[in-house]
Amino acid sequence: MREPVPRDVVYQYDGSLEGFYCCLFESLRRGELPAALEDAADAQPRLFAPVWIETDPAHALRVQRSIGEKIAPRALHLTETVFLSCLEEKELHLLHFLLRGWREGAGFLRRGWSDPQLALLLKAERHLAHEAHLLTGFVRFSDYDGHLAATITPKNFVLPFLAPHFAARYRGEHFMIFDKTHRAALIHQPGGSRIVAAEHIEFPAVSAEEARYRALWKHFYDTVAIEGRENPRCRMTHMAKRYWENMTELQPEKAPLPMIESGAEPAIL
Repeated sequence: MREPVPRDVVYQYDGSLEGFYCCLFESLRRGELPAALEDAADAQPRLFAPVWIETDPAHALRVQRSIGEKIAPRALHLTETVFLSCLEEKELHLLHFLLRGWREGAGFLRRGWSDPQLALLLKAERHLAHEAHLLTGFVRFSDYDGHLAATITPKNFVLPFLAPHFAARYRGEHFMIFDKTHRAALIHQPGGSRIVAAEHIEFPAVSAEEARYRALWKHFYDTVAIEGRENPRCRMTHMAKRYWENMTELQPEKAPLPMIESGAEPAIL
């Protein structure tokens, strides 16, 4: 493989994984190592115009196959996971990682955390996996006329990792998880799930019954707390404050707990 020569050029692409693979293809074809790769949606004004890289599925597939076959399946998995992470300049880090992989082969992957370049990617992978794990417990659904919906604001693009968990858990339900940070939504209905772009979603007003269940859940959460053992610092350690805005039990009280008819038992108890 001819080693690309560093150039003072910026590649701009459509933000997709296929688009990123096409940036790699063009880097190798042109024999140049760009100074930066950027998603067109997040691009900053520059003095010189960036080079637009068109997404070609055939080129993307060639690169994807080459990573798995000429480096290692683990390299492909790490690449496609880190691409969904919030690592700063992830495209450039992945470009250098893959060029090294094609040059040295799979052997350098065994160095793991002892290798600074690998450690950076492994840390990003672990951060994404940890956030996805937390959100399997922190997602709070509301009922909108028989359809469940929730909003999340993660740092990483975790919807592909949440999909199997919630699809298995609510197999027969219609539900949606809206990722406000990345402007995308996981939509599930019996028989399948898909992730779609969603710039903004306006939820309808909640019904009186949904408002009552929200209040009951918050009341339950507040009631089971042991006042003498409250530890805000510990709570923030296990439940980062950035998740609180989407958690029902941590919202400010807007109305008194709705009355329950005598003898009736709330379905959640």
